[in-house]
Amino acid sequence: MAKEKVIQFLGEAAKNQDLKNKLQAVKNQDELTSLAKEEGFEFASEHVDEVLDELKQQPGFFGKLAEAIAEAFSPDHDNVPPSIGVQPYGGDSNPNS
Repeated sequence: MAKEKVIQFLGEAAKNQDLKNKLQAVKNQDELTSLAKEEGFEFASEHVDEVLDELKQQPGFFGKLAEAIAEAFSPDHDNVPPSIGVQPYGGDSNPNS
């Protein structure tokens, strides 16, 4: 039952940007379980380990994990509109001269 709560929590985080942002700031499993509890998902840290161990056994897990990490941390997820993109610095390096 608790493992299903872990999976439900991670699924909710995948759909909810605010929760995903909070999850990215988590530094350890205690913070993860505390955040989950705040969001209505109660489970222990050993249940997280069990779920991760089971997921690792599934074919293609590491490829999917790499894709998810690349998606979550790619530069496409910044606040710069695509029409603007990254612009070269055009300011004066020494405004007092």
